[in-house]
Parts: sequence; structure tokens; C-alpha cells
Amino acid sequence: MSIGDKIRRLRKVKKLTQEQLAEYLNISSQAVSKWETGLSSPDIDMLPRLAVFFGVTVDELLDFDRHRIDREVDALVAESVPLRQDPGRAEAFYRRALEKYPNNEVLLNCLLMVIPSHRAEEKIRIGERLLDCTTDDEIRFDVCRLLAQTCHTIGENTMAEYYLAKLPEVYFLKTEVAVSIRTGESQLKEIRKTENVCFRILTEMLAQRMRREGDERYQSLARDLLALYGAMDEDHADHAEKLASMLEDGSIAEF
Repeated sequence: MSIGDKIRRLRKVKKLTQEQLAEYLNISSQAVSKWETGLSSPDIDMLPRLAVFFGVTVDELLDFDRHRIDREVDALVAESVPLRQDPGRAEAFYRRALEKYPNNEVLLNCLLMVIPSHRAEEKIRIGERLLDCTTDDEIRFDVCRLLAQTCHTIGENTMAEYYLAKLPEVYFLKTEVAVSIRTGESQLKEIRKTENVCFRILTEMLAQRMRREGDERYQSLARDLLALYGAMDEDHADHAEKLASMLEDGSIAEF
């Protein structure tokens, strides 16, 4: 629906003529007519006045369907997950998506994940931009994690500690709490998410112990753990296979 169609519909709901609406807004009736016929659009300064008059938000006035966009972005992210094994392809995918959804925080965060470490300045610039504008704690914490790791990679350990300090201590997982209060399919979904996170973290910690202490026993334990995890069901098997591959090539921390 165009903004002109939206104005016409809202005007009719209020049972006003074009002349009456124009009088309320202190503009000409010709201006209202041009809006409604699509010959022109309201100036940006007029949008808040129209929104207040009709009792809607500016987003609603512009027919800005945030829920629809969120669903479309979620679908794109799900489509992109297999591409992350090839960061170049994944980056191209996210940049194309951002052309359709400029400055979308979820897509920018995904882009941040696949930009290689040797382009650290670009990663930090995008990350700082996200930190300045996002109100989503999940995105903010993920960005701080990525920036801490990026700064460490390039030897900027003071900045790495700065971003690390912005991350909260974790005493429990949100998904862990969700499991205790939900039922049915919703509970199962949270169980799977919690299992995925816990198995990934434990596998990574065993890999870190191996790298730190040079004891192959830890990598063997990690392999056994993933074998157990993969045997649970088909979905876990796919995830376990990816983790096992990343365990072998040392990139599991980036998963």
C-alpha cells in the first residue's frame, strides 16, 4: 500500500473530506489530493504530524512491516548458514542482502562474522557502528565477542580486554531457563539450542587444553564427546560432523 493509499484510508476512517484534513494540517486541499492520487508525497517533516493526527506511528504510516522484514531476514540467515564454510561466498551473500535491507543489524552482524581477520580495521569499523546503534543485547554481546577476538588476532590486546570487559559474566543460559518453563515443541527447541551451545563450548575447551598442554588425550576426549553427541539424532549428527571437521583444522572457535 502506498503512502497516498494509507492517508486516504485513514482519512475515511475518521470520516473526513480532503478539505477537512487539509484544514487540520494547515495545507491546501490540492496537496492532500496529490498525495492520495500518487502525484506527490508528503514532505518528511509532514510525516510526524500526519502520524500524530491519525494516531499511528510513522512506520505504520509508511506501511513499514517490520515483522515481515524480520521474517525475510531470518530466512536469509538460515539460507546462509551452509555458506559460512566458504567465508568469501558468505560475505558476498550478506552484502547482496544488505543492498535490499540496508543497515539491517542482523545482517551486519552476520557480515562481521565472515570478514577475515586480516581486514581487522573493517571489522572493527562495522562492529563499532553496530555497537553505536543496536538496542539488541544479543547482537551487542556477539559484536563485543567478535571484536575482542579480532583485536587479539592483530595484537591489540588492550582493546581486546576493553571489548571483553563489555561482555557479561554467564551464570546460566537463557535457553537453559527456557527449558524449565516451556513445554511441547517450544521446550524441545530450547533443549536442542542448549545442547548445541554446551557441546560446542566443551569441545572447544578440550581443544584449547590440548593446544595449551600438548596432551593429545584432550583431543581424543573431544572426538569421543562429538561421537556421543552425533549419535543422539540426525540433526545432532550434522552439527557434530561440522564441529569434528573444525576441531581437526583448528577453527572450531570461529563456529
